[in-house]
Amino acid sequence: MTSPRRADNEAIVLDPSQAHSGRIHDVLLGAGKDAYLVDLEAGHKLITHSRAFLVAARATRLWLLRAVRYLASEQLVRQFVELGSGYPCSPNLHEVARNCAPTARMVYVDHDPVVAAHGRVFLADEQTEFVHADLSDTDALVTEITAAMDPSEPIAVCLSFVAEFLPDPGMVVDAVTTMLPSGSFLALSHITRDADPGPVDRAADIYTGFGIEFRSRSRDEVAALLAGYDLVEPGLVAPHRWWSPHDVDQRRARNLGWEPPQADDLCCRAAVGRLR
Repeated sequence: MTSPRRADNEAIVLDPSQAHSGRIHDVLLGAGKDAYLVDLEAGHKLITHSRAFLVAARATRLWLLRAVRYLASEQLVRQFVELGSGYPCSPNLHEVARNCAPTARMVYVDHDPVVAAHGRVFLADEQTEFVHADLSDTDALVTEITAAMDPSEPIAVCLSFVAEFLPDPGMVVDAVTTMLPSGSFLALSHITRDADPGPVDRAADIYTGFGIEFRSRSRDEVAALLAGYDLVEPGLVAPHRWWSPHDVDQRRARNLGWEPPQADDLCCRAAVGRLR
């Protein structure tokens, strides 16, 4: 998997006046070195006016790293796909997977051509590919994943802090599910407003102000996205309550300069499900 199937000479159109959800997410995670000024402005507004949203974003990232570790070490998964991966963000998912399974293969997918260009430079190797594809173009998405993965072996698909920006994430989940082999997994997170709608509504207003559609969904709506999967215990929960060895989160949060999440009412839910 050394070369992307999209042409390397495809035109990349930059618009530094338009914020991008992936670059804003990078800012929330404490990076943002590749963000434009507009992304930094949006990210700083979220941090200032919706602190709980920031905590949820970081807790979700910690959960995703744990989920990949769990799938590689406990479920022996050796193929991973991250949809809407955003900029490279250490530790990247393939690094976590390969700490448990050196032969693990990884496909990152993102619709932003600049993100894809960065990914190809910094992440692509013999076992890792970065694909430029729009998640809403489900036919192309399935084609890309099918071409990159071994259809006879389980695949873990990760969709974290991305479904909120999709008008119909169920369409994406359904399309990907149809091509997954038996024994595959879906790791999904989503911002919810059930516990405390205030921070989520403020975050939505900020995203909207920067021209980005953002949709929170209820816990029941998130559960519906996972309807075709048997959830791994403890099910659909706050991200820091899912398979959460305290020392691992504490250490990783310290390394990233974050405060480990504590509250039970985080405005986010996460789960890992095994395909029925």
